[in-house]
Amino acid sequence: MKATIIIPCYNSEKWIEESVHSALNQTYPDVEVIVVDNESSDNSVKLLEKIKEQRPELVVSSAENIYPNCWDEARSEGFRLMTGDYVLVMGSDDYLEENFIENCMNIFLKAPDEIKAIQSPVKGVKAATGVVVNTVQHSYKNIEQFKLMVMERCPVNTPTVMYNTQLYRDGLLKTHPEKYGGAADYDLYCRLADNEIMIYPIPAWLGFNYRWHEDQATWKVHKEGISYDSMIQSYWREKWDLKI
Repeated sequence: MKATIIIPCYNSEKWIEESVHSALNQTYPDVEVIVVDNESSDNSVKLLEKIKEQRPELVVSSAENIYPNCWDEARSEGFRLMTGDYVLVMGSDDYLEENFIENCMNIFLKAPDEIKAIQSPVKGVKAATGVVVNTVQHSYKNIEQFKLMVMERCPVNTPTVMYNTQLYRDGLLKTHPEKYGGAADYDLYCRLADNEIMIYPIPAWLGFNYRWHEDQATWKVHKEGISYDSMIQSYWREKWDLKI
């Protein structure tokens, strides 16, 4: 089984080399890495070209930057290009331990007919220091419990989510950034739950390092002043007729 790693990139010159090399240097034997630049204005593209000279197997593409503070356009291009059976979309400022994909694939391949998506804990590291400042993980036992939790906050570590690519081919990974901006993944998880797709929360840290820094898109989404979370919760509360 083949794994694809998609890395949407926007002005990530500080981090992109470490991120891409961590994806290219996985111990799992069959991994393709696709980087999609989202109209960066810094040196990200030059750095990607340099990496590709050294590692010609790297796939580099581009996508128009339409929606602010989200990776949906770049991810869509990555989905179009991918050839893997499973796919991870990781931030261009994050990095993986070398056995992360191997750990994920071991879980998928134990029950390939049942497990279509997983998430795992992240270790948050401070900017360029590599110092671990926190660990974030989520836990729920079934889709019904997930639906209740999602009414309070998003119970998914987005950068760690890995999918069976059949979900994409079935049209189940479509997002709506035109409506929900950088929070479109939150709505996606609700849509998956609505289709009885469980994102299995793996309790063990599998090797994902999430970088905290001041230029993160997460902070920029909050600064937009639009309550995307409330919009999403309100829609699905009514859709699922939840009395909470």
